[in-house]
Amino acid sequence: MRWRSRALQDGKFRYNGKVGRDLTLEQGYEAARISGINALAALKSAIGNLDKVQQIVKVVGYVNSTGDFTKHPQVVDGASELSAQVFGEKGIAARCAIGTTGLPEDSPVKIDMIVKIKE
Repeated sequence: MRWRSRALQDGKFRYNGKVGRDLTLEQGYEAARISGINALAALKSAIGNLDKVQQIVKVVGYVNSTGDFTKHPQVVDGASELSAQVFGEKGIAARCAIGTTGLPEDSPVKIDMIVKIKE
C-alpha cells in the first residue's frame, strides 16, 4: 500500500513556504514529522489497526526548498525517525529525500510511504 501526506495539523498547514528561506531546518524536520503522523493516521484509517503493518518499505520525502538548500535528508529524518519510533525495526525503511522548487499550497514537505501489510 502507498500513502501520501502533507504537513496538515487540524486541517491547516502548520508551516508554509520553502525550507532555507521561510523555514529553518528544524521547522522542516517538524513539518516532515507531521506529514509522517498524517500518513500513519491515514494508513490506520484504511487498515483499522497499525499492528497489521509488517514493514515500512520505503519513505520518500519531497522538500520545498531554496536552490541552495542541501540538507533535504535531515528534513526527511522527521518522518523516517517517527516511523522507527512507532514500529521499531519494522519502521526502518529505504528512503529518498528530494528537493523541489514548489509543492501544492506552498507545503514545505510531502511524504510518501510504501507499506507492507500482513495478510
